Amino acid sequence: MTSAMSWILTISVCFLSQSPAGEPEPPTAPADKPLSQSVRAELRAAKTTIPVGGKVVVEFVVQNVTDEPVTLTVPGALAGKERPDLGMGLPLEHVFSAVDFRGLEVASEQNPRMGDRVVRKPEFPVPQITLAPFATVGLRFDVARFYPGLHQGGVYRLAWRPYGGAVEARPLIIQVVQYKQVVMETELGTLTMRLLYDKAPHHVANFLDLIDKRFYNGKAFHMAYANQFLLGGCPEGTGTGKRPDGVCLPPEFNDTPFDLGTVAMALIEADPGSASCQFFICLSRQPAWDGRYTAFAKVEGPQSLETLRRLGSVAVDEEHTPTKPLVIKTMTAVDAPYAVRGPR
Repeated sequence: MTSAMSWILTISVCFLSQSPAGEPEPPTAPADKPLSQSVRAELRAAKTTIPVGGKVVVEFVVQNVTDEPVTLTVPGALAGKERPDLGMGLPLEHVFSAVDFRGLEVASEQNPRMGDRVVRKPEFPVPQITLAPFATVGLRFDVARFYPGLHQGGVYRLAWRPYGGAVEARPLIIQVVQYKQVVMETELGTLTMRLLYDKAPHHVANFLDLIDKRFYNGKAFHMAYANQFLLGGCPEGTGTGKRPDGVCLPPEFNDTPFDLGTVAMALIEADPGSASCQFFICLSRQPAWDGRYTAFAKVEGPQSLETLRRLGSVAVDEEHTPTKPLVIKTMTAVDAPYAVRGPR
């Protein structure tokens, strides 16, 4: 570990070897193959949609794709044992081993060359790495520490050409967005919903699109089952309607439990691709629904949960239709506070 930041190392079977002090040899591959055919470089990200100001965690991976050892050095850097030993894993200097000790090339539509000036010339001799046959080594960290422009909203193309450009990773596209939360006004109070961007991004986008079109304003919860769920958002008010444009969504089933306040899209029975505009809110734990419907939001906060309790306690007829319409007066999307987006 370093004092400046915490690194997460990803390693497979490999071994590190130190060269005598002096200029290192260029990266070497089996005699009959160029380095580009012996080593594969990859950029990986568990999340490619990131909130503004959030961590942009990227994993830099180098894999030997041959049945012979491959030795990798940083072109232009000294080799030796003087550098403090940080243990196994891909050294940061190998990440910044592109031409002129650059790391990522970061580009956006507004700034096509925003990452070109980020250079980290090694302060210590850099150990070479010898990868065993088919071995993999990697390093994962928040690249926004070096490329602070990634804290701003936009779509970014990340390219990596390590070892003096001898190998090239497939570009990684990262979208940095301002996370939203939804505020619903009803005659019985206000509900605030946290959107689950990481769990169901297409359902979140669909919901926000309908809100932007003011689709839900004036709609109602047409069904209420005490201590089970509220169902609303039907343009016909009967549970039979879809979006006016007929768009339906493929499922994004996820591991969100169906607890009090979980919000999900309604489905036509036996049709997992029928999610459109109708949604329901759980009034209690419903384990039978876990993984069967797409959860895309959560009602959170004491005031919101109290409003939800009042909405779920209204009088209904024998078909569970509220005797007095439960009207959604307005539904709006506002910027989510930092605490909702999560720590940086």
